Amino acid sequence: MPSVVSSVASRTVAGQRPPDGARPASGAAIRTRGLAKSYRDNWTLRVKVGLSPLDLDVERGEIFGLLGPNGAGKTTTLKLLTGLLKPTQGRAWLMDVPAEDVRSRCALGFLPEQPYFYDYLNGVEYLEMVARLSGLAAAEATPQARHWLGRVGLSGRERVLLRKYSKGMLQRLGLAAALVHSPELLILDEPMSGLDPFGRRDVRDLILEQRERGVTVLFSSHILPDVEALCDRVAILLGGRLERVATVGELVSARGGSVEIRCAGAAVVELPHAFATTLRRSERPGETLFTLSDASLLEPVLAWMVESRLSVRAVIPQRGALEEVFLAAAEASANAASAEGVAAAGDTRRSA
Repeated sequence: MPSVVSSVASRTVAGQRPPDGARPASGAAIRTRGLAKSYRDNWTLRVKVGLSPLDLDVERGEIFGLLGPNGAGKTTTLKLLTGLLKPTQGRAWLMDVPAEDVRSRCALGFLPEQPYFYDYLNGVEYLEMVARLSGLAAAEATPQARHWLGRVGLSGRERVLLRKYSKGMLQRLGLAAALVHSPELLILDEPMSGLDPFGRRDVRDLILEQRERGVTVLFSSHILPDVEALCDRVAILLGGRLERVATVGELVSARGGSVEIRCAGAAVVELPHAFATTLRRSERPGETLFTLSDASLLEPVLAWMVESRLSVRAVIPQRGALEEVFLAAAEASANAASAEGVAAAGDTRRSA
């Protein structure tokens, strides 16, 4: 069980200092340089790239999101950071300690994508075990276990065996196990998986609460609204490659956004030819809604509306959505991969 393995390492070396010379120049909570992972198929012997060389810095105290579709390399990255996979090349540091050193897991709380549990334990027993393996004394483990069981919405189920838990309940328990020892660094792989809207809200609140405590949070997701609501910065992974790192605001502002213009009553006017491709009209009860796709044309559009004696009620800028950014990046990546494939095929024909 990955979460328990990490906790064993934490308990074994708790309080020890990292070796001299192990600290990188950066004080980032997570740092990777050229971190990569490749797999060789046992049958075809072909090499598949799980993660291309990755250079990434996650600053202390921030919430950082790994965004990408299934198979993008998110889980591979997190497993490399937590020591569950060995890199093909490159290095990583957690809290200034090399990731290959078990001491890097001292301050780590980890929720894997598919956590495993002991079915014959109940919730309190499981969290007590994780707390003890994470270095807490017996006198601390029991109250912490009960506290976190209630904090993730499982109070009243202290004595229910885990084999009777639903998928959503197990996901909540896994999050409690990652938090029970008050880590400085939290790594979560798809933490919203299997949760209903209330569960997602509770997990979002917990993550924001951890940031207020100064905890660094790195989590992966393909649920875009959660990433947009939580993250200070986002890294987009596609096909094992890092496409871009930026704040959510920088990503969505780069898309420009549109502008909504609301006018009273039915606007019986003909759209000018100059705005035919950028201005769209739709009728609503008691008003007409104009959507301008090019915000740079707002002034001439408003001037035309005033000249046409339209009663403008509101002008509302619409910020671009993270979903648009992600889909645009995915399309650009697919086009680039296709172009590389065509070029490689042409080189092969010429060499033949």
